[in-house]
Amino acid sequence: MKTITSPTQDGMQPTRKFQSLKTKAEGNRFFVYVLELVILYVLVFATVSVFAQAPATASKVPGKLEFVKETIVFNSGKVYLNWVAKENAEDCIYVIERSSDGKEFEPVGLKEGIGSPLELLYSWVDTKPLTGTSQYRIKQIDNEGSLVAEANARSVSSPDNPLYIDKNSRLVQVK
Repeated sequence: MKTITSPTQDGMQPTRKFQSLKTKAEGNRFFVYVLELVILYVLVFATVSVFAQAPATASKVPGKLEFVKETIVFNSGKVYLNWVAKENAEDCIYVIERSSDGKEFEPVGLKEGIGSPLELLYSWVDTKPLTGTSQYRIKQIDNEGSLVAEANARSVSSPDNPLYIDKNSRLVQVK
């Protein structure tokens, strides 16, 4: 395309045709800029949406939770759980679960686990245990809320009536 210029005091001045083309080109630059911003917004939004909805594919399979020592005892109408965590255990939350059939467990308690270079003793008491045989298990949850490990279920039996009469002394005792 040929540009026609005419002399001015400062030098060369573009003609009206050139000014018209320059204005259209500036308008097109604005349009291209807006179009680029819209495309960038759509790409960012789509990427964020995909990653926000995508399930975690690198999930770890929970391991077996092992303690130095674990006891479960029924006494005086309550169930006492005690466990000693291994040394150098990480900060976590222990979830205590209970089941009457050994298949479906419900959470009944929480205990905060403290990271320590020493073995630590944890205790939890079920003040309203189920009648008959119940199973308890402990799960370890990390600070992000994902399951780290799960202990084997342990059984404990509670009598229908925790009180009985000793025939020899005729005293009421707690089983």
